[in-house]
Amino acid sequence: MMEWLSFLISLVPFLEVRLSLPLATFYNPGLPPIVIFVLCFILNLLAIPIAYLLLDTIVPPIRRKSKLINRLFQISVKRAQKYQSLSLIGLALFVSVPFPGTGAYSGVLIAYIAGFDRRTSSLAIAIGVFLASLIVLLAILGILYIQGISRF
Repeated sequence: MMEWLSFLISLVPFLEVRLSLPLATFYNPGLPPIVIFVLCFILNLLAIPIAYLLLDTIVPPIRRKSKLINRLFQISVKRAQKYQSLSLIGLALFVSVPFPGTGAYSGVLIAYIAGFDRRTSSLAIAIGVFLASLIVLLAILGILYIQGISRF
C-alpha cells in the first residue's frame, strides 16, 4: 500500500517531488530510478492545472468581497506585467529549488498573482519541477551510493 502512496505525495502541496521521490525510492526498491523519476515528475505536473482550478474558484469571490484585496491584486498584476519575460526564468528557478514550499503549487500562486500568461508560466513551472526532480533524484542516488546501500 505504501508503495503507491509514496508516489501520490507528488500531488501534496509543499511536499511534492521533494518528498515523493525519496519515499518512492525507499518503498519501491525493485523499480528503476528512472521509472520512479518519471512517475513522480508526471504526478507533480498534475498539480499545475489543479492549482489553477483552485485559484480560479477561490480568488474571485474574495476579490469581490474585499475592495482592499482587489486593489492590491490589481497593483501586483500591473507591476508584474512589466517584468513578465524576465520573471518566467525566475519562476522556473524558484520552482527548481528543492525545498518545501517552492514547488509547483507555489509557482502557480506566484504566476496567478503576477498575472502571467498561463501557458508560458505553466511551461516555466514544468521546467522548474523537472530540475527539482532531477536534483532530488541525483541527491538520493548519491546518498544511497555513499552509504553503501545502493540497489541500482
